[in-house]
Amino acid sequence: MRVSRILLAEDNDADVFLVRQALEEHRVKHELHVVQDGAEAISYVSRMGEHGTVCCPDLMLLDLNLPSADGPQILAAFRKNPQCAKTPVIIVTSSDAPRDRARVSDLGISHYFKKPSDWDEFMELGAVVLKTLSERAA
Repeated sequence: MRVSRILLAEDNDADVFLVRQALEEHRVKHELHVVQDGAEAISYVSRMGEHGTVCCPDLMLLDLNLPSADGPQILAAFRKNPQCAKTPVIIVTSSDAPRDRARVSDLGISHYFKKPSDWDEFMELGAVVLKTLSERAA
């Protein structure tokens, strides 16, 4: 499997650490780029595909609750980029509100992963990422 480019929009350093651990535990070959607030995420997404800048990632991991702009705003900006229209997005959030689920499902997500409080359960995110990347490659 080739190295996958993953964009992580997450403002909590502890959760960034857990995501890194989950990817390592499941041996996901990856390059991880982290943006830590909504404004930074939207700026990054708006530059994707411009000459001399980064390409659309193979996968985006997106927290819904970020400073400056929320997950649905970031996801809407991401989906506006034609290169990213079909890129898998996994929501990684502490919210389990039906309203939040509905807002992002309308924008096309691959999986909604509610952040658990248990280490082993959080490590399952790595399996979700592997499955999602495999489905994309098929």
